[in-house]
Amino acid sequence: MELNEPLLVVAIDFGTTYTSWACSMSHEYHENPTKIHVRQWIGGEHFSPKAPTTVLIRPDGRTLEAFGYEAQDRYAELVDKGEHTLWYCFARFKMRIFENIELSRQTLIEDITGKSLPAITVFSRAIQFMKDDFLSQFKSKIDGRMQEHDIRWVLTVPAIWNDAAKQFIRQAAVTAGIRDEYLRIALEPEAASLLCSYLPLKKFTKRESQSTLQTFQKGYKYMIVDAGGGTVDITVHEVLGTGKMKELHKASGGAWGGIFVDSAFRQFIVKLVGNTVFQKFSRVKTDDMLDLFRSFEVKKREIQLKKDSTITIRIPISLINIFQNETGKLLQETIKETEFAQRVTIINDKIKMDGTLFREFFSKAVQKITSFIRGLLQNKNLEGVKSIIMVGGFSECQLLQESVMSSFPEITTIIPEDASLAVLKGAVIYGHNQDMIVERVCRYTYGIAGATPFIKGVHKGEYMEECDVGQLCNNIFIKIVEAGQHVTLHERQKERFFNLNTHDQDTYVFPVYVSCLTSPTYVTDDGCSKLGSVTIEGIDTSVPLKDRKVAVSMIFGGTEIEVEARDVHTGRKSTVILDFLQ
Repeated sequence: MELNEPLLVVAIDFGTTYTSWACSMSHEYHENPTKIHVRQWIGGEHFSPKAPTTVLIRPDGRTLEAFGYEAQDRYAELVDKGEHTLWYCFARFKMRIFENIELSRQTLIEDITGKSLPAITVFSRAIQFMKDDFLSQFKSKIDGRMQEHDIRWVLTVPAIWNDAAKQFIRQAAVTAGIRDEYLRIALEPEAASLLCSYLPLKKFTKRESQSTLQTFQKGYKYMIVDAGGGTVDITVHEVLGTGKMKELHKASGGAWGGIFVDSAFRQFIVKLVGNTVFQKFSRVKTDDMLDLFRSFEVKKREIQLKKDSTITIRIPISLINIFQNETGKLLQETIKETEFAQRVTIINDKIKMDGTLFREFFSKAVQKITSFIRGLLQNKNLEGVKSIIMVGGFSECQLLQESVMSSFPEITTIIPEDASLAVLKGAVIYGHNQDMIVERVCRYTYGIAGATPFIKGVHKGEYMEECDVGQLCNNIFIKIVEAGQHVTLHERQKERFFNLNTHDQDTYVFPVYVSCLTSPTYVTDDGCSKLGSVTIEGIDTSVPLKDRKVAVSMIFGGTEIEVEARDVHTGRKSTVILDFLQ
């Protein structure tokens, strides 16, 4: 059942470091698209619109015990009692499926202590928690008034993820109890772009601190930089005359988000205490390790541009004691013999460092982001980009903002209010109106395995085959859609026509391939992989072989790709939705 106008849209922004949900009713969207309800979480003494992406699963490996702040606190209790060894605690695990080049439904991921569970179990339990949490929060408002088909669910994914990772998230959501026909997948920078089209935006330049900026007139070109906890997702849009948008450059970016900064801090601690001490500390005092990084997170968000005062972070006494027990030395004295002698001191349970050292934790991530943006802007297709819109939690970092502004003074840097919630709120808007994005740029080349007349000295001899029409070279990658090509969403792409090669063949199978290359020669080339196949049956063998043709085409929409094969003579069709998971 296809939803045309859902009564309610619920979006789940599944982040690397933080996750939350938001929603709006249909009448609210039509009155004011930005009137969106965001879940508030309690963490310690603070309220937050997002909860840590931490999942605690019971020793049976299936049952969710807790999520978010509650999962962190519950796991700390288990560690204190020495009862945690059989439990599974997963944190910041979203990037595991992006990093896995052979992602499948059986892929395993490790928890913080190295124990493994199927990734589909971990992701689906997290999504199920968010779904059930929403239903419990809104029970009084929707109970008896709505049916399952009245709610549209939206899940966010980075645009730079490959097709398999996007399909994996959809599969996890279905496993979590969200029916496929009521689910939409939103690309994170696209979602943020939709929200920004409705907001008064603040602009930051070298010459003026901030002011309100009206954008998004016809022809306006802008870059969305979605800097989250795990990935930095970058895309470029142009506003069309209809108020809709099209993508000008394929989504790109990398794993340079906030956890890149966390990794630099972790490496700093390892340099101070040694890897052996840090590993033992992480294993036997996991709760203290979590507290250490919570303290760092607070300081990370408070970092100022040119503040040279000393940065103080509370360091667990347990880490100091483990260091002394393992090395027989005092950590306070050992630091004096390291490269940090003039920059770091430890007094009781506090580590103090100069501000310049603390800002160095950010330098690699910031440099990678600005360098990548610079490279994109050199693309001739992106001439005329007027602004860079920064969204995502890491975009609220003043160091990153200053670096982008100073690196591109001729382009206006725009920061929407609550930049860390732009993707979540935009995903709600996407659920109400998916047609605002009308055109994307293909990230990959798609085609089928076919055959062409064999040319000696050009084609590989081992691929030559004799058939009814003569000598053919098999395993040729025949492109249907090319990487970098603009495709209109939900619209059939141009058909490719293929002649058949055998007189008595009434069934033909077209293997479908994808490649990261623009123009692969053979389907066996590096970077090519098989996605599936589409079969056309009932081919009329009475038609002369030279006139026997099959047309193959593709439709791109959401996270799915449909392939259709059509017998030109009989009109018989066969379609398949590509399965990107092994």
